[in-house]
Formats: sequence, C-alpha cells, structure tokens
Amino acid sequence: MADGIQILSNAAAIARRFEDLPSKVQSAGRKGFARGLLLLEEEVKRRADLRFSGSRSGLASRLTSLVEVGSGAIAIDGQIGFRRTRGFPYELAQEYGAQARSGGAMAIPISKEAKRLGEQGVSAKDFPRTIFRPGNSHVLAEAKARGSITVHYVLVKSIRPRLHFRDTVEDNLGMVADHFVRAVQEAL
Repeated sequence: MADGIQILSNAAAIARRFEDLPSKVQSAGRKGFARGLLLLEEEVKRRADLRFSGSRSGLASRLTSLVEVGSGAIAIDGQIGFRRTRGFPYELAQEYGAQARSGGAMAIPISKEAKRLGEQGVSAKDFPRTIFRPGNSHVLAEAKARGSITVHYVLVKSIRPRLHFRDTVEDNLGMVADHFVRAVQEAL
C-alpha cells in the first residue's frame, strides 16, 4: 500500500528529527498523529458506500488505527486498517469486489450469532445447528418453534467494490500530516 502515498515534506523533516525533539514535543506529535488517524477512520466510514451500524460488530468494529514509537531515523509509525479475523476477509471483498465460484454463492452473516461465529472463523457450512435455504429464497435460516425461522446468512453471487478505503486514505494523507505538524508546532 506504500506506492502512491505521499507525506508532506515538512512532516517528513519533522519526523526525521523526531528522536531529537523534547519528550513533550514527541508526545504532542503522537497525539496529533493519532487524532489525524481517528479522523481518517471516520472519513473512511463516511465515504464508503456501506451502511455502518452503531453495533460493535462487522467492518466498522474492525477498522482501527494505531500510532506507536518506532526506532531509526523516523521514530513514529502510524497504521490504519482492519483487525484480522479468522474467517473470510470481508473488507477485501468490499474494497475490490468479489465473485462467487460458478454455480455457488457467498454466505454473508447477518445475525449476531453468525457474525460472532464468522469472526471466530466459523463459516455457514460449519454452523453449529442445522440451517437451510427456505423455498426459492437467497438466505440460510434456522427453524425455530411454532414454524418461525431465524435468518443467519444472505446468499449473494457477487459483491461490488464499495469501501473505497485506499482512495480515502490517499486523499486524506495531507489532513493526517497537518494534524501531526500542527501538534508539534504548538508544542514547540
């Protein structure tokens, strides 16, 4: 992902001298950098063609950023991305799109239980109870008492690219750098 990413020259110059700066300035720089990355997280959510719910599950809960002190000439590292899961990497499918195999379908978890199991690497095939495809529908459901069902998965043939993570990050690098530079300048 490093190709095409630019850092403002004044931010790079400050970062190269970061180890020699007083600890108060280093701390301010880290906080400014972290603030810029948090704003970038929100921008990724805003620009995506996805609905992010207020819940603590799904793509939104895995979107994260981190600022840490490194070593060497540039002593501060910032990262933004998605926490790993053991299951299907939905963020890649949302960024680049995905196509099911010929004659197959992808099972997208929609119930809380299916999402939780998916984060543990359990697919629809390994669901702990019997699920079935009712009628001509595009869902996988579990039969409940009195003839009701609980839908756990939606079956899709393809997912179109709609996260726009890379473009959003590249478009907002200047904003992240500005927060870093501003925080360091205020501490000086």
